[in-house]
Amino acid sequence: MSLTKITGAGIAVFGSSTSCSPGKDSAMSLRRHVRTRWLAAGAGVFAGLSAGITLSGCGSKAGDPPVAAIPAAESSPATPAGDATKPAPVNLAVPFNQAVTDELGEDQLLPPDRTISGKATAPLREAVEKLWPTISLTDKSGRPQPYVVTIETDEGTVEITLTPESAPNHVRNFLALIKVGYYDGLKFDRVIHQEAEQADGKKFRLDMLKAGCPAGTGDPGVGHIGYHLKPEFHETIKHDEGTVGFGRDADPATAGVRFYITLGTATALDGNFSLIGKVTKGMDVLKRISTAKLLPPEIDPAREFPEKPATMKKVTVNPDPTNNGHPVAHSGG
Repeated sequence: MSLTKITGAGIAVFGSSTSCSPGKDSAMSLRRHVRTRWLAAGAGVFAGLSAGITLSGCGSKAGDPPVAAIPAAESSPATPAGDATKPAPVNLAVPFNQAVTDELGEDQLLPPDRTISGKATAPLREAVEKLWPTISLTDKSGRPQPYVVTIETDEGTVEITLTPESAPNHVRNFLALIKVGYYDGLKFDRVIHQEAEQADGKKFRLDMLKAGCPAGTGDPGVGHIGYHLKPEFHETIKHDEGTVGFGRDADPATAGVRFYITLGTATALDGNFSLIGKVTKGMDVLKRISTAKLLPPEIDPAREFPEKPATMKKVTVNPDPTNNGHPVAHSGG
């Protein structure tokens, strides 16, 4: 069992299987040039469309600050002046180019050309950007619109209720990825059962599942399809059982497509990740997945890789039926 240490940057797993090299201006320029060619080639050919949540031990940098609110037509209802008991209004309509960055950090790799389910990543990235402005996060009255995501796995069905006000850009990204079929056929690629240590020395138990890596490994540097989301962290939203958040690497602005689900409380993660919702059905399915036999320590010293990872056969989304059924753009699966 590996020992994880919680730091101000998030979680750093010692001994993660990844190689990182010092960043140099020339190397970065080359990586950006290669990435541009990767996107252009993908768009031309298809012109018609821990790792994981734990942090690698390759060092961290400042990263982009959380997205600031900007004027937009769609936002949550304003908080009355002088009412200190309610949180500030959240912008629910940040444009794609302001919510993400497509600069590759020095510890980030180019996306694989195809996901393990066979989908080309460059056109998926373009499809997400195209769908982004068509997805509404509010109902007809202007209130944040909850969504229910259904994940059909080979172990059973899981439902997640998304809360747009908690991390609107990450929620919209999740919805767009679902709409383009990104997650269909991908895996719950890592199972985490670790003893962890906070910066103050206190130890705690960390149990979670990680999913959605395009390469199926959950390795650092490959948790994206050509863009990263700027962080939307909140100190007041806590990690309880069934909390769903976006995975990232050491840089806070490296969330992309991977997500995680906690199987118990994980207070040491609070304030370090962008949280998008909570499991409302199927925790028994997830806990069953978490009991999968892991690869032996001589193959995987961290003991995170299941021998037979559970598959997300189909992922769909619909508005929350408890929210009076208000129609929302692109609510179908």
